[in-house]
Amino acid sequence: MVTEGPRHTLIQITDSHIRAEDTTGAGQVDTFALLGSALRVVEALAPRPTAVLFTGDLADDGDPLAYSRLRDLVGPVLARIGVPAVYLPGNHDVRGVMREHLLDQAPDDAPLDSVSWFGDVRVVALDSTVPGFAYGLLEPAQLEWLRSELATPAPAGTVVALHHPPLPSFAPFTSSIELQNRADLAAAIAGTDVRAVLAGHTHMVGGGVVAGVPVWTGGPLATIQDPVLPGGALRGLAAPGLTRLDLYTNTAVATHVPIDVDVVWQVPPEKLAPTVEKFRSQLPS
Repeated sequence: MVTEGPRHTLIQITDSHIRAEDTTGAGQVDTFALLGSALRVVEALAPRPTAVLFTGDLADDGDPLAYSRLRDLVGPVLARIGVPAVYLPGNHDVRGVMREHLLDQAPDDAPLDSVSWFGDVRVVALDSTVPGFAYGLLEPAQLEWLRSELATPAPAGTVVALHHPPLPSFAPFTSSIELQNRADLAAAIAGTDVRAVLAGHTHMVGGGVVAGVPVWTGGPLATIQDPVLPGGALRGLAAPGLTRLDLYTNTAVATHVPIDVDVVWQVPPEKLAPTVEKFRSQLPS
């Protein structure tokens, strides 16, 4: 059986923590430079992705200049390749400032929920932030809006994106700031056309299942949390990445894509093609 290609490819960039000025002191990475590297990866993809989803903590402290820098870096690249973006906030973001300086909207502090259609696939962005706090929560009105939206299926299905993953965490720090009503989200998406849920926040790469729907927590551009450090301590690792989510007819596949890593070997397409054809010819019909 020959595997078909994906119908849609979504790119997730999460936890960029852009600052008003570049800072690369002790314990920090140059997230602005890493965002530029991530965009070069996106620009090199062929075929082009359907959309790029930014799943929160876009800015490190809600500074207006941080959002302006992000907009001025991301906007021209995505415009050049004709790929749209979906932005949603994380607990480090400030809704009103983000609206004004990134989205060119009035500085309203209401939740930044949205629905976007890209051909036959739908992306629902849910604002799980609670202003002034690190934990996440979805309000009853947001969940009712989600249920109403999902009542009509999308031909290629729906992807739900939010900052706080609807999953438990083994890490003491992360479990203290998790989504508080993940069971309510599970009830809202159960039995619907939701193909996958994308989240960030934990600074770890991981996956799980909620109401039969795959949940993927994407790796951050900023430092990643060491998941095996004993004793509940925290340690940040410089291992930036993004996620590509490929939507096939009957399944969805999330792939972690490392950024700014050393290449230790490489095979060009023209040399690889004969091997691929050989293996395909050996597949049972």
